[in-house]
Amino acid sequence: RNCGKFWNTDQHLPTQINTDNRGTIMMRTLVFLSLMASAACFAPSPLSIKSNQAPRSVRAGVCPTSTGLTMQLKSRRSVLGSAALVAGSLVLGQTGFAAPATAALDPRPPSPDDLTIYVGAGCFWHVQHEMIVAESKILKRGSKTFTSVAGYAGGTKVGKNNDVCYHNRMSFSDYGSMGHTEVVAVKVPNDRLLYFMEAFLGLFDANGIRNDPQDAGGEYRTALGLPGGMKNDAVSVLREFATQKGMRVLAGKGDEGDTLEDKTIYVYDTAQFPFHAGELYHQYHDDMGVDYGEEYHAMRDVALQRGTLTVSNCPGDRSYRPVPQ
Repeated sequence: RNCGKFWNTDQHLPTQINTDNRGTIMMRTLVFLSLMASAACFAPSPLSIKSNQAPRSVRAGVCPTSTGLTMQLKSRRSVLGSAALVAGSLVLGQTGFAAPATAALDPRPPSPDDLTIYVGAGCFWHVQHEMIVAESKILKRGSKTFTSVAGYAGGTKVGKNNDVCYHNRMSFSDYGSMGHTEVVAVKVPNDRLLYFMEAFLGLFDANGIRNDPQDAGGEYRTALGLPGGMKNDAVSVLREFATQKGMRVLAGKGDEGDTLEDKTIYVYDTAQFPFHAGELYHQYHDDMGVDYGEEYHAMRDVALQRGTLTVSNCPGDRSYRPVPQ
């Protein structure tokens, strides 16, 4: 299965950081030293996988973990350690971290004050799963409070009625032809933003390669949407750590090609390049060769009832729409 090449639209599987300028050379040095000192994995909880096939082989630099939330999930490590995040939080003036370990963080249900960010690193099926794991570990959220939604961003065009849709036989508002890439949006408290930068970089191995390099094209380019884009203070910290994986950080201008070869992270301003939610059948979807379990799949219906997900105008969602009388 190639996430953007083989598809079936009839398939149904159940304020920018406001801080003063504290980015001094001394604090930058502290960030690097803490990175070197920390060998801890991000470990968004050891979660088992239920699968009829063997899971993907673990890449170099990826620390396998196993936990137990109440669902069957899988996680990967990030290059960053908790100590590095605390040092980075001081650079940004974020002093709200309860402790270096995510286990010590207090629960943070969704709030109107949360930032909306989005991340892209290949097929959004896998990325949504990893962001759900991150929400669980970093924010202590559960099935009734998760905010991660698979969708599209980074293009300069939209279709009729602002529609952006997955590939379909009618070529209706096709996201690829309009320059968008697959991303996952998540609502994040300002003082936990750096933890999600850690989770984002954890989507890549030690050499800056994403989980599914077989998926090629601009629809799978690496993307990060932040309020203010490159002006967001978190970018300077992200750039320092991305360099450790051989990745570079550039401003997203829209419609870019794939980033697999040049290892670019395109940072988009969420005001200029807003998120467009994907179809229902793409939400809480298994990854290629990995079954995340029925409890994970069932979260789609929970999110639909909560209003976190809605039925789109796209062809792939036509069977979810009421039949005209």
